[in-house]
Amino acid sequence: MNLCVILVLFNIFSTDLEHVVRGVYINPYQASKKAYLEKVFNKADSGLINTIVIDFKSDYGFLAYSSDLEKAKQVNAVKQYIDLDYLLENAAQHDVKVIARVVCFRDEYLASNNDYAILNDSGEVWLDSKGLAWTNPYKKEVRGYLLSIAEEIAQLGFKSIAFDYIRFPTDGELARIKLTDVQGSRYTPILDFLKSVKDNLGDEVEIGVCCFGFAVWYNLKREGQDIEKMGEYIDVLYPMLYPSHFGRSFKREEDEYWRNYWIYFDSVRKAKEKLPTHVRIIPFVQGFDLRAQSFDGEYLSAQFYGSLAGGADGFVVWNARGDYATSWSPLSWVRNSILRKSAQMSLNSRMKEAGQRYQSIGPVQLLAQAKIQKKNLTTRQTHSLIDSRPSRKNQIFYLDPVLP
Repeated sequence: MNLCVILVLFNIFSTDLEHVVRGVYINPYQASKKAYLEKVFNKADSGLINTIVIDFKSDYGFLAYSSDLEKAKQVNAVKQYIDLDYLLENAAQHDVKVIARVVCFRDEYLASNNDYAILNDSGEVWLDSKGLAWTNPYKKEVRGYLLSIAEEIAQLGFKSIAFDYIRFPTDGELARIKLTDVQGSRYTPILDFLKSVKDNLGDEVEIGVCCFGFAVWYNLKREGQDIEKMGEYIDVLYPMLYPSHFGRSFKREEDEYWRNYWIYFDSVRKAKEKLPTHVRIIPFVQGFDLRAQSFDGEYLSAQFYGSLAGGADGFVVWNARGDYATSWSPLSWVRNSILRKSAQMSLNSRMKEAGQRYQSIGPVQLLAQAKIQKKNLTTRQTHSLIDSRPSRKNQIFYLDPVLP
């Protein structure tokens, strides 16, 4: 019976390279350089990526495009880095999806007005460990400002937004924070904001949320991140599952490669259990060398394959500087793996239609392959885009002719 179910799932599943999100993050400074963007678009032409994430509202709070919002102008937050016409035209020409990243509550510019800022116990603007100010999520005016930015981005023609820093602070002298206008738990203003975005933008814009990696495992009360509750209002979850941000005790029994792989595999599975089925899961991959023993192609590929084998809808590589020299080779490996998987699925489908599928495979072989598949995975079986345990040495994937 189980084998029949697996075969049915394998038959109806279909995918192609373009449906798997493979993206890179681009900061506003790099996004202002057309020479840099041309190189990125060339990588898209070669099939390595199909998505870019660009800051429209930066980590510091400035708007990286020519906004017409009066409040943004009042706090001097408008900094025109992005040539919107160039970006829209070339993204369409090279068939690249643009995701507008909007940093929410860490905002040096809006927090210059004490009425909107998180304050300390002395009544001054509170600063985090990097010396940056935050706005108070409980303030309706703050949430209204963010909504107006999202609406403007949508009106400009961009149809996918990823809200980052959509939470309360986590570092600095947290004990000195004195919040005002408090109503409900810290989840409350976050969910109120997402609901207002959903109500105002509807289905016209894909709404995404970036969250801590641990948010897929636990509800983060201090930060105000509960992905189960967020799932009602979002279309995409972008968990930041960077191996460097998990304590060494987390999956410490594995070597670096398999630790990275299982962090992504198990975390994606955990997120899928908690979220509505319509919410896509697209993790951020660690494209930087923090706490990495060997930062190379295998370091990245373990994260790619762990994501896809766990059932993710793709991934986005994060490097704050926009340096992806180490990423291009593993992105090529994953592209080729998906192409081979798609080709095999197509071949198997044709074989079945011709009445030839599995003619040479006996029951003993099927049981042996099922045992191997069960041994390789530590969590329940679901179909994935690629094999669950890739080869480390040569990145060649011998796709299973029977089991997905």
